Amino acid sequence: MSRVQTTKRKTSFICFFFVVWYTTYYFMNNNIFSSEKERLTKIRLSSSLTLSSNTLSTIYNNDNPLEELNMRFCGQTTCKFLFVYDYGEQETKANLHFRSFSQLAEKLNRTMILTNVGSSQINICQNYPFDFYYDLKLLRQEFPNVIYKYEDDFYLWLKIRDEIKKKMNYKKDNEIIPPLSILHSHLRRYDITTETIYREVKPVVSLNKCLSKFEPFMNLVDPKNSKVRYTIMDIAKSDIRPRAKPEFSELLVESLTTDEEIMLVNSFVLEALFPKVMPAIPYNDYILNEAQKLKDKLSSSYIAIHWRLEQARPELLPECAQGLIKTLKRVMTEEGIENIYLATDYPLLSSKSQSDTFKDITNYHHEAIRMLNETFKINTWVSLGGLEDLRKDKNYHSEFVGPGLQGILDKLVCIDANYFLAGSFGCSRILSTFTKSIEDERKDKIRNIDSGILNTIDRWKIIL
Repeated sequence: MSRVQTTKRKTSFICFFFVVWYTTYYFMNNNIFSSEKERLTKIRLSSSLTLSSNTLSTIYNNDNPLEELNMRFCGQTTCKFLFVYDYGEQETKANLHFRSFSQLAEKLNRTMILTNVGSSQINICQNYPFDFYYDLKLLRQEFPNVIYKYEDDFYLWLKIRDEIKKKMNYKKDNEIIPPLSILHSHLRRYDITTETIYREVKPVVSLNKCLSKFEPFMNLVDPKNSKVRYTIMDIAKSDIRPRAKPEFSELLVESLTTDEEIMLVNSFVLEALFPKVMPAIPYNDYILNEAQKLKDKLSSSYIAIHWRLEQARPELLPECAQGLIKTLKRVMTEEGIENIYLATDYPLLSSKSQSDTFKDITNYHHEAIRMLNETFKINTWVSLGGLEDLRKDKNYHSEFVGPGLQGILDKLVCIDANYFLAGSFGCSRILSTFTKSIEDERKDKIRNIDSGILNTIDRWKIIL
């Protein structure tokens, strides 16, 4: 080998090592490698991939660095990911869907990416890591056979893989690493079809612009970077009913059993995908502690009201308020309860409602809430100082404009109320997954005679 060729190789190696060092330095200083620093105020969040500069050096010096990276990242020589980047609904339903896809990840033997959260949603456009809402330790206990990785970890895997690819493909005598192999699939409940159909479709740039956050290391329009296959599954409503679900879930697993490294999924299914519905993902301890503080401030007993004003008939709301006031007076007298807690989508911090879908707020809505406040002392998560430290931090401002953490707090406080009231037809949205989840939890708790829970759910009557 000539001295010129040797010098070129040495220069190439030095440049490559500098890139590795810089990557390590960058991610360590952005808390991706370190689990000792707090990434959110008073909330300990950590990345699940911990790599030091020595570890990276070991990876790159291995005879097959890509296999070494995969072994360290997902425990296998070839990583296969399931990345559901949009769960399609607000937190209560998204929580259900995440569990379904965890079951799917286990069936497919795929590492599951923990999609970001925020604004009461689970999707990649949100600002906060998965454990801003959820307890990852307890989730892993529920699904011990599933490997979970954060979005940040996935980005790091893409970046290191790209560097390995460039290095190995530069050496003509080594194995060539191909572009990323990706299946991009859209799962949707499709009510106009009588049978579930899974089919290939023409390439689309993306179903979500926020996927671009993983560029340039995952570029869906560059065939030299990523080879993408696109599919859609139109799921018949009848196929996700309880009796048909076992057969449907087998079809789902069979259809999505594939060799692609990365499975990107956009989901809007509405129902659980498997016959066994797993328990709700537990919330992060700081949320549970915050909910307990609110319950403590409500003293020994309280009535909780969930009044979702969306889909109420506005002109009926003053009469609805009268009916609620009458019901509250009766319950407070009969049960000796003095405190009231209101969970609502009515604006509490700004002029914007606490629901993305509730936009038309009228004088009728304002009048109903005014009547309630003039009759009783009404406590809310705001008046009781819920999440005060986070609300003061500008980094979380968007979380409190519209839906967000406060919905989880409301749910937890309502679940443990001594008495629970929800709106009736005309006064409220009746088909609410949020209300149903509270009712279901209370059904379990009321079996304990020491729980202090007096009912599961009552709906107050309108006074006409």
